[in-house]
Amino acid sequence: MWLMRQEDVARLAIGFMVLLLPYIGPYTVIPLAAVFFWDKNTRLLSASLIALLILRPALSISHMNLPLYVIAISFVASTFAPLAYRKFDGLAGSIMFLMITVALGFPVASLIAPAFLSSERILFLAILGGLSGAFLYHASSERDFTVPFGSCMVMWLFSFDYPLPDLERILLIFIFALVLGIGAYWAKAADSDAVMSATIICLLVILFGGLSWFFLLLAFYLLGGGFTRYGYRYKEKLGIAQSKGGVRGYKNVYSNSLVPLAMAICYGVYGSDLFVYAFIGAVATANGDTLASEIGETSKSPPIMITTLKEVEPGVDGGVTALGEAASLGGATIIGLLALGTGLSGISGMLAGVVGGFLGTNFDSLLGATLQSRGTLSNNGVNLIATAFGALVGGALWWIMQVI
Repeated sequence: MWLMRQEDVARLAIGFMVLLLPYIGPYTVIPLAAVFFWDKNTRLLSASLIALLILRPALSISHMNLPLYVIAISFVASTFAPLAYRKFDGLAGSIMFLMITVALGFPVASLIAPAFLSSERILFLAILGGLSGAFLYHASSERDFTVPFGSCMVMWLFSFDYPLPDLERILLIFIFALVLGIGAYWAKAADSDAVMSATIICLLVILFGGLSWFFLLLAFYLLGGGFTRYGYRYKEKLGIAQSKGGVRGYKNVYSNSLVPLAMAICYGVYGSDLFVYAFIGAVATANGDTLASEIGETSKSPPIMITTLKEVEPGVDGGVTALGEAASLGGATIIGLLALGTGLSGISGMLAGVVGGFLGTNFDSLLGATLQSRGTLSNNGVNLIATAFGALVGGALWWIMQVI
């Protein structure tokens, strides 16, 4: 009992050291070192924060700036927020972790940040730190390392200068993305880790791309969740249904959304329509592949291997059916039409979605028949590479349009 109380006191002491950062900066390693030797249960946490404080001046030698206010938010995310998390479970715990990080991290970071830094940027980074920290705290077995380092690296990645909307709009976008994630959790379409992951992705896509970009991703999430339950009992009988009743985890979210996210961020930074077409191709691939799998698996005719055209058992990696191919084309077309309907692109952009999505889905099957069947790639790895291929096709079509 005493050891637990001592550990909690140690964690609180480490958390309150964030108040020393504006005054003694890197020398905060001294009291951190004292806690390191005092309490063995928090040594990894103390060592992780010490490493971040040492890393900051070391990076400055190569003209790279790791802001002190970012490290301050990591202090909050790895100390106060986890103590609040313990009182709850699952998604409720993750939301409490997020709220504590933002509520305490924002004012602390505001005290430390340079005067020219806007409140909008500090709030945005505090939200990112809370989301990534909550995800890592629940998903990782080495929380005292992954939470401070992981949340810090995510915030650092987005600490460069780019335009942001006002505070109220950032909060509205954040709440909107979080509520959608909670809705997916209640509908048993996503677990708590997937909610935090999807909220990060939606927040970034809306901020760097816009609402029309997000609507394409939302359509994929809704269609994917809906068609996972299509013919579920039949697929379950064959032993090829999605596990956990079709509830999606964070690996599925990231494997299908990282490439579209990267395209949205690149568009926000560089402004080229190349990334619009690549984004459409990537989302169309994700949607086409999901519908091809979930609908194609209910086909009454046996699938054929994409590489040999020989019949295989349902659920075998690389197996395709006429129904699945039609579903793939339909899924890609839906995304292309949405891109046209939302004003994200014109007819050529819709074509990028149809062609990129259909080719990307079949490239996914090709990878499944080769690298996945050999154990070189997992299903999530295949999805990630296939969406990158769909983005490449979409980008190539944009380039062809410029040439002709």
